[in-house]
Amino acid sequence: MIREIAVRNVATYSSEGVLYSDLKKINYFYGSNGSGKTTLSNVLKQIELYADSRISWVSQPLKTVVYNQKFVEENFHQESDIKGIFTLGRESTEIKQTIRDKKDLVDKVVEEIRRLSSNLEVKQKESKQNEDEFTDDCWKLKRKYDDIFSVAFSGLRNNRINFMKRCKQAPTGGLICALADLQARVQKLFNGSNEKLPLLEKIKIEHLSAVCNHRIFQTPIIGKQEVDIAVLISKLAISDWVKQGHTHVSEAEGVCPFCQQQLPEGFTEKLNDYFNEHYEKEMIELQDQVEHYKQCYHYLENQVQELLLTDKKNTYLNLDLISQQYELILSKNAHNLDLFKQKQTHPSHPVELLTIAAFVDVINEEIVRANEQIQQHNTFIENRVDEGNKLITQIWDFIWSENQQNHEKYVRIDYRTGRAIDNLTVTLAQKKNERVALESEIHRLEAQITSVIPSVNEMNRLLRAYHFTNFKFAHTQSQGNYRLIRSNGEDVNQTLSEGEKTFVTFLYFMHLLNGSNNSDLITENKVVVIDDPISSLDSNVLFIVSNLISKLIEDIRNEESNIIQLFLLTHNVYFHKEITFSKNRPKNGARMADETFWIIRKWNDVTESTPYNSNPIKSSYELMWQELKSANHSSSITVQNLIRRIIENYFKIYGNYSDQDIIDKFDEDEKVICKSLISWANDGSHFAGDDLYIEHPMDTVSKYLRVFEKIFVVTHHHAHYKMMMGIEESLGSALEQTQVS
Repeated sequence: MIREIAVRNVATYSSEGVLYSDLKKINYFYGSNGSGKTTLSNVLKQIELYADSRISWVSQPLKTVVYNQKFVEENFHQESDIKGIFTLGRESTEIKQTIRDKKDLVDKVVEEIRRLSSNLEVKQKESKQNEDEFTDDCWKLKRKYDDIFSVAFSGLRNNRINFMKRCKQAPTGGLICALADLQARVQKLFNGSNEKLPLLEKIKIEHLSAVCNHRIFQTPIIGKQEVDIAVLISKLAISDWVKQGHTHVSEAEGVCPFCQQQLPEGFTEKLNDYFNEHYEKEMIELQDQVEHYKQCYHYLENQVQELLLTDKKNTYLNLDLISQQYELILSKNAHNLDLFKQKQTHPSHPVELLTIAAFVDVINEEIVRANEQIQQHNTFIENRVDEGNKLITQIWDFIWSENQQNHEKYVRIDYRTGRAIDNLTVTLAQKKNERVALESEIHRLEAQITSVIPSVNEMNRLLRAYHFTNFKFAHTQSQGNYRLIRSNGEDVNQTLSEGEKTFVTFLYFMHLLNGSNNSDLITENKVVVIDDPISSLDSNVLFIVSNLISKLIEDIRNEESNIIQLFLLTHNVYFHKEITFSKNRPKNGARMADETFWIIRKWNDVTESTPYNSNPIKSSYELMWQELKSANHSSSITVQNLIRRIIENYFKIYGNYSDQDIIDKFDEDEKVICKSLISWANDGSHFAGDDLYIEHPMDTVSKYLRVFEKIFVVTHHHAHYKMMMGIEESLGSALEQTQVS
């Protein structure tokens, strides 16, 4: 069933449009010509043609059948055969009951499908929301680590969904690396040098250490001790002073350079003998070792300086540590150089050089440590592809650990909703299969008893009953079709009047509601739209159409039809009052629970609509009297219906008269006539479509009209009668004294 209709941007409907909401089983729309009723019926018929309009259904959409001028043109403004209406035949009551039972089961299954589909949609939304939230959580991690791990995120940085899918993948199970470690490796592998580095050579100080420990530096260098002057020199410890003086003596020509006295004979030889060849060798050895030290030290210094000038790409060497040790080496070397000067000046004094091996050992230890890292770096470079893949895997393991809590929440909800979706999907498929099976069984049963013959016979019966005897429906040679022919068997072609064409089309439409042009769809539920079916009809046929629609409304309310919802649109006030009349309506005219009332108006060429809680058309009673004024030109069906309605409204509803109260107002001789009038009126209004009905002659109508007036006379309401009939007082005074014969 349709819950609401929004009509926008079509014909006289503006872009804001009109919303028809809270619609019920029966929906009445009243509006003048051109107000927008036909546009509404067109939207209901083919909503897909109107992009800005919308139809909201309570459950699933149903087939919508529309009667309007377009329906007339499509079905009767042509010379081809009319499509036959397949209806259930009258041959098998048992099969019909089976069809009805299975159709009830289909309705239940359809409702179950709707409920399951609704629940499935809810669960799918929950699943989608869960996935969206997890996607947002993953994307937050992407933004957080994007600058650091851009290489690992390559190909996923601009796609939220693919990034989320990658985050779903389980970790490798290895140890989760620290962020700092991963960041350093990324920097080294992808942002650092891609060249292998040479290993560093350790500093060699074996020769330097040997020099520092040489015996010459700790050995006193003195003259020959066997010479007699050696005792005094040793006693006074003046060997170094005597050595300096010995140099001058050789140039003084036998004179002492200090006291200017003649040297004793043989003194010069004794000095030369004291500072003999051995002394000179020792002094030469001392000088050689000093030079050797300086050379070894120079070599050491060059090695250290080369380390300090190492390429900056080699970040593995602690240059600060080496620089500190170098400063200490410089200090110790300076001290040793001073010791050399002392030894050379005073060869007889032993000196102990400072060793620098401990400082060099520290430097060599740093070189060993750096070489280990350089070796790792070189191995890393050699296995760059494998190391890169390994690093990217470890990065994703890290991301997974960061996202673990969000992932666990996502998995819990996804498992729960996934099971629900799977169960609902399976059950829904089963119900759909069950529906297909039931419908197939219904179609099989319908095929046994469906035919166009009942429709032809029924429409011909109604044509005869309503005195349309100039034409009838006939079968064609083409199975499932029929045509209109004259009484002599000729096709009517284009000879039908507009009134006849409208009436025949409406009969065809009414039977189409109970059947279908397709024998497989005759029990299909429908929504029906009827737009001004009384155009070009005279008053007699108007009441026939009203009665047919009233019966349709009654069947819908009693759920005796496959029509689920009805929309009635008209511009005719009288027709509107006829089809909206109901004995069950509250006296205050309020609408019933299963109906709605609307008035459609056009203001400044824009359609507007107003809903009402009661029937907004209030002129029914006046219209009935208006029609009765022309009773001489109306059929007996019209007069009977009018008399019944007026008596029912005026005397029964407002005057609280019963039929018997009215009859008792007459004399004994006239009671029979009054009772006959009431029976005649009720018979004509309620059984207009009966096969046995025969149109009463006009003199019968005139007779009962006189009895009808007499009722107002005997109940002392003749003045009301004259007012409603527009009769002057003088013209009707004699009638009050007349007895009905």
